[in-house]
Amino acid sequence: MDIIDLTWPQLAIGFAILIIPAFILWKFKTGLLSKMGIAVVRMTLQLIFVGYYLEYLFEYDNAWINMGWIFIMVVVADYATIDRSELKRTKGLLISIFGATFLGIIIIDIFFLRFVIQLPELLAAQYTIPITGMVLGNCLRSNVIGINEFYYGLSGHQERYRYFLANGASRREAIYPFFQGALKKSANPTLASMATIGLVSLPGMMTGQILSGSSPLIAIKYQIMIMLAIFSGTILSVYLGIRFSSKFVFDKQDNFNKNILKKN
Repeated sequence: MDIIDLTWPQLAIGFAILIIPAFILWKFKTGLLSKMGIAVVRMTLQLIFVGYYLEYLFEYDNAWINMGWIFIMVVVADYATIDRSELKRTKGLLISIFGATFLGIIIIDIFFLRFVIQLPELLAAQYTIPITGMVLGNCLRSNVIGINEFYYGLSGHQERYRYFLANGASRREAIYPFFQGALKKSANPTLASMATIGLVSLPGMMTGQILSGSSPLIAIKYQIMIMLAIFSGTILSVYLGIRFSSKFVFDKQDNFNKNILKKN
Protein backbone atom coordinates (compact mmCIF):
# COMPACT_ATOMS: atom_id res chain seq x y z
CA MET A 1 0.00 0.00 0.00
CA ASP A 2 1.27 3.48 -0.85
CA ILE A 3 1.89 6.00 1.91
CA ILE A 4 -1.23 8.03 2.69
CA ASP A 5 -0.14 11.61 3.13
CA LEU A 6 -2.01 13.82 5.57
CA THR A 7 -3.09 17.16 4.21
CA TRP A 8 -3.01 20.18 6.51
CA PRO A 9 -6.86 20.31 6.65
CA GLN A 10 -6.93 16.61 7.60
CA LEU A 11 -4.40 17.25 10.35
CA ALA A 12 -6.48 20.21 11.56
CA ILE A 13 -9.45 17.86 11.98
CA GLY A 14 -7.29 15.79 14.35
CA PHE A 15 -7.15 18.69 16.80
CA ALA A 16 -10.90 18.34 17.35
CA ILE A 17 -10.29 15.31 19.57
CA LEU A 18 -8.75 17.66 22.15
CA ILE A 19 -12.28 18.79 23.03
CA ILE A 20 -12.66 15.62 25.12
CA PRO A 21 -9.60 15.98 27.40
CA ALA A 22 -10.14 19.77 27.54
CA PHE A 23 -13.71 19.27 28.81
CA ILE A 24 -12.61 16.74 31.43
CA LEU A 25 -9.82 19.00 32.70
CA TRP A 26 -12.20 21.99 32.81
CA LYS A 27 -15.01 20.09 34.54
CA PHE A 28 -12.76 18.90 37.36
CA LYS A 29 -11.10 22.32 37.73
CA THR A 30 -7.60 20.90 37.39
CA GLY A 31 -6.08 24.22 36.34
CA LEU A 32 -4.37 22.42 33.46
CA LEU A 33 -6.47 23.79 30.61
CA SER A 34 -4.15 26.68 29.81
CA LYS A 35 -1.10 24.44 30.18
CA MET A 36 -2.65 21.98 27.75
CA GLY A 37 -3.26 24.76 25.23
CA ILE A 38 0.30 26.07 25.55
CA ALA A 39 1.76 22.55 25.28
CA VAL A 40 -0.26 21.75 22.13
CA VAL A 41 0.68 25.05 20.46
CA ARG A 42 4.36 24.63 21.35
CA MET A 43 4.41 21.02 20.18
CA THR A 44 2.81 21.95 16.86
CA LEU A 45 5.06 24.93 16.13
CA GLN A 46 8.22 23.12 17.21
CA LEU A 47 7.47 20.05 15.11
CA ILE A 48 6.57 22.12 12.05
CA PHE A 49 9.83 24.04 12.42
CA VAL A 50 11.85 20.85 12.88
CA GLY A 51 10.04 19.19 9.97
CA TYR A 52 10.99 21.97 7.54
CA TYR A 53 14.50 22.13 8.97
CA LEU A 54 15.00 18.38 8.61
CA GLU A 55 13.86 18.57 4.97
CA TYR A 56 16.81 20.90 4.41
CA LEU A 57 19.10 18.83 6.62
CA PHE A 58 18.36 15.60 4.78
CA GLU A 59 18.72 17.23 1.37
CA TYR A 60 22.03 18.94 2.17
CA ASP A 61 23.33 16.03 4.31
CA ASN A 62 26.58 17.57 5.51
CA ALA A 63 28.38 15.77 8.36
CA TRP A 64 29.44 19.02 10.07
CA ILE A 65 25.93 20.47 9.93
CA ASN A 66 24.56 17.20 11.30
CA MET A 67 27.09 17.33 14.15
CA GLY A 68 26.09 20.94 14.84
CA TRP A 69 22.44 19.92 15.09
CA ILE A 70 23.36 17.15 17.55
CA PHE A 71 25.32 19.74 19.56
CA ILE A 72 22.22 21.98 19.77
CA MET A 73 20.04 19.02 20.79
CA VAL A 74 22.43 18.12 23.60
CA VAL A 75 22.62 21.75 24.84
CA VAL A 76 18.81 21.93 25.07
CA ALA A 77 18.72 18.54 26.83
CA ASP A 78 21.45 19.75 29.22
CA TYR A 79 19.38 22.69 30.44
CA ALA A 80 16.22 20.58 30.63
CA THR A 81 17.99 17.87 32.66
CA ILE A 82 19.28 20.29 35.28
CA ASP A 83 15.97 22.16 35.56
CA ARG A 84 13.84 19.03 35.86
CA SER A 85 16.31 17.47 38.29
CA GLU A 86 15.62 20.51 40.50
CA LEU A 87 19.26 21.56 40.56
CA LYS A 88 20.65 25.05 40.16
CA ARG A 89 22.30 26.02 36.87
CA THR A 90 25.85 26.29 38.08
CA LYS A 91 28.67 26.42 35.55
CA GLY A 92 30.14 23.15 36.79
CA LEU A 93 26.86 21.26 36.49
CA LEU A 94 26.08 22.65 33.03
CA ILE A 95 29.49 21.69 31.68
CA SER A 96 29.58 18.26 33.32
CA ILE A 97 26.05 17.22 32.28
CA PHE A 98 26.66 18.47 28.76
CA GLY A 99 29.97 16.59 28.53
CA ALA A 100 28.42 13.39 29.86
CA THR A 101 25.41 13.51 27.53
CA PHE A 102 27.42 14.51 24.45
CA LEU A 103 30.06 11.83 25.06
CA GLY A 104 27.40 9.17 25.67
CA ILE A 105 25.51 10.09 22.49
CA ILE A 106 28.65 10.12 20.35
CA ILE A 107 29.74 6.68 21.62
CA ILE A 108 26.31 5.18 20.92
CA ASP A 109 26.02 6.86 17.50
CA ILE A 110 29.45 5.74 16.34
CA PHE A 111 28.92 2.17 17.51
CA PHE A 112 25.49 1.64 15.92
CA LEU A 113 25.97 3.76 12.79
CA ARG A 114 29.45 2.50 11.98
CA PHE A 115 29.49 -1.11 13.21
CA VAL A 116 25.83 -2.18 13.22
CA ILE A 117 24.14 -0.34 10.33
CA GLN A 118 27.54 0.10 8.63
CA LEU A 119 26.71 3.38 6.92
CA PRO A 120 29.02 4.29 4.06
CA GLU A 121 28.91 7.88 5.43
CA LEU A 122 29.08 7.86 9.23
CA LEU A 123 26.88 10.88 9.99
CA ALA A 124 24.29 10.50 7.22
CA ALA A 125 21.33 12.64 8.28
CA GLN A 126 18.63 10.09 7.41
CA TYR A 127 19.91 7.74 10.13
CA THR A 128 21.94 9.95 12.47
CA ILE A 129 19.29 12.54 13.35
CA PRO A 130 16.34 10.18 14.10
CA ILE A 131 18.47 7.69 16.05
CA THR A 132 20.17 10.45 18.04
CA GLY A 133 16.81 12.06 18.78
CA MET A 134 15.29 8.85 20.11
CA VAL A 135 18.30 7.97 22.23
CA LEU A 136 18.70 11.52 23.54
CA GLY A 137 15.02 11.82 24.46
CA ASN A 138 15.25 8.71 26.61
CA CYS A 139 18.62 9.80 28.05
CA LEU A 140 16.96 13.04 29.14
CA ARG A 141 14.27 11.19 31.07
CA SER A 142 16.73 8.82 32.71
CA ASN A 143 19.19 11.60 33.54
CA VAL A 144 16.46 13.55 35.29
CA ILE A 145 15.46 10.51 37.37
CA GLY A 146 19.01 9.37 38.14
CA ILE A 147 20.59 12.74 38.94
CA ASN A 148 17.63 13.83 41.06
CA GLU A 149 17.70 10.54 42.98
CA PHE A 150 21.45 10.74 43.54
CA TYR A 151 21.72 14.30 44.83
CA TYR A 152 18.49 14.47 46.80
CA GLY A 153 19.14 11.00 48.21
CA LEU A 154 22.60 12.13 49.29
CA SER A 155 21.16 15.30 50.78
CA GLY A 156 18.49 13.40 52.71
CA HIS A 157 20.96 10.87 54.13
CA GLN A 158 23.92 13.02 55.09
CA GLU A 159 24.41 11.10 58.33
CA ARG A 160 24.85 7.84 56.43
CA TYR A 161 27.32 9.44 54.03
CA ARG A 162 29.34 11.00 56.87
CA TYR A 163 29.27 7.69 58.76
CA PHE A 164 30.93 5.92 55.82
CA LEU A 165 33.59 8.63 55.62
CA ALA A 166 34.22 8.50 59.38
CA ASN A 167 34.83 4.77 59.13
CA GLY A 168 37.60 5.22 56.60
CA ALA A 169 35.69 5.03 53.34
CA SER A 170 36.85 7.17 50.43
CA ARG A 171 34.38 9.57 48.86
CA ARG A 172 33.83 7.14 45.98
CA GLU A 173 33.07 4.34 48.43
CA ALA A 174 30.81 6.56 50.54
CA ILE A 175 28.64 7.61 47.57
CA TYR A 176 28.48 4.07 46.16
CA PRO A 177 25.04 3.18 47.63
CA PHE A 178 23.57 6.49 46.40
CA PHE A 179 25.11 5.90 42.97
CA GLN A 180 23.68 2.39 42.96
CA GLY A 181 20.19 3.63 43.86
CA ALA A 182 20.28 6.31 41.17
CA LEU A 183 21.29 3.81 38.47
CA LYS A 184 18.58 1.35 39.50
CA LYS A 185 15.86 3.98 39.54
CA SER A 186 16.86 5.48 36.19
CA ALA A 187 17.13 2.06 34.51
CA ASN A 188 13.77 0.68 35.68
CA PRO A 189 11.50 2.57 33.20
CA THR A 190 13.55 1.45 30.19
CA LEU A 191 13.77 -2.13 31.48
CA ALA A 192 9.99 -2.20 31.99
CA SER A 193 9.49 -0.89 28.46
CA MET A 194 11.87 -3.50 27.01
CA ALA A 195 10.10 -6.31 28.88
CA THR A 196 6.66 -5.45 27.47
CA ILE A 197 7.50 -4.06 24.02
CA GLY A 198 5.74 -5.88 21.19
CA LEU A 199 3.15 -7.51 23.45
CA VAL A 200 1.76 -4.50 25.30
CA SER A 201 2.89 -1.71 22.99
CA LEU A 202 4.12 -1.10 19.47
CA PRO A 203 6.84 1.55 19.71
CA GLY A 204 6.88 4.71 17.65
CA MET A 205 9.81 3.91 15.37
CA MET A 206 8.47 0.49 14.40
CA THR A 207 4.98 1.88 13.80
CA GLY A 208 6.38 4.74 11.74
CA GLN A 209 8.39 2.40 9.52
CA ILE A 210 5.41 0.11 8.95
CA LEU A 211 3.19 3.10 8.09
CA SER A 212 5.84 4.29 5.63
CA GLY A 213 5.72 0.96 3.80
CA SER A 214 8.64 -0.97 5.33
CA SER A 215 8.39 -4.70 5.97
CA PRO A 216 7.37 -5.48 9.58
CA LEU A 217 10.46 -7.70 9.92
CA ILE A 218 12.75 -4.85 8.87
CA ALA A 219 10.93 -2.55 11.30
CA ILE A 220 11.37 -5.10 14.10
CA LYS A 221 15.13 -5.41 13.51
CA TYR A 222 15.54 -1.65 13.63
CA GLN A 223 13.38 -1.42 16.74
CA ILE A 224 15.51 -4.02 18.54
CA MET A 225 18.61 -2.03 17.60
CA ILE A 226 17.03 1.20 18.85
CA MET A 227 16.06 -0.35 22.19
CA LEU A 228 19.61 -1.61 22.66
CA ALA A 229 20.92 1.88 21.82
CA ILE A 230 18.45 3.57 24.16
CA PHE A 231 19.21 1.31 27.11
CA SER A 232 22.98 1.50 26.63
CA GLY A 233 22.83 5.26 26.09
CA THR A 234 20.68 5.94 29.14
CA ILE A 235 22.85 3.93 31.51
CA LEU A 236 26.05 5.43 30.09
CA SER A 237 24.76 9.02 30.24
CA VAL A 238 23.46 8.65 33.80
CA TYR A 239 26.74 7.10 34.93
CA LEU A 240 28.85 9.80 33.27
CA GLY A 241 26.46 12.57 34.36
CA ILE A 242 26.77 11.67 38.03
CA ARG A 243 30.49 10.90 37.78
CA PHE A 244 31.35 14.19 36.05
CA SER A 245 28.99 16.44 38.02
CA SER A 246 30.05 15.01 41.39
CA LYS A 247 33.48 16.57 40.85
CA PHE A 248 31.90 20.01 41.29
CA VAL A 249 29.72 19.43 44.35
CA PHE A 250 32.21 18.24 46.98
CA ASP A 251 34.92 20.29 48.64
CA LYS A 252 38.42 19.07 49.55
CA GLN A 253 37.09 17.68 52.84
CA ASP A 254 34.44 15.67 50.95
CA ASN A 255 31.60 17.85 52.24
CA PHE A 256 28.54 17.82 49.98
CA ASN A 257 27.48 21.29 48.79
CA LYS A 258 23.70 21.37 49.26
CA ASN A 259 23.51 24.80 47.63
CA ILE A 260 23.23 23.15 44.23
CA LEU A 261 19.75 21.91 45.22
CA LYS A 262 16.70 24.06 44.58
CA LYS A 263 15.05 22.44 47.58
CA ASN A 264 17.46 22.36 50.50
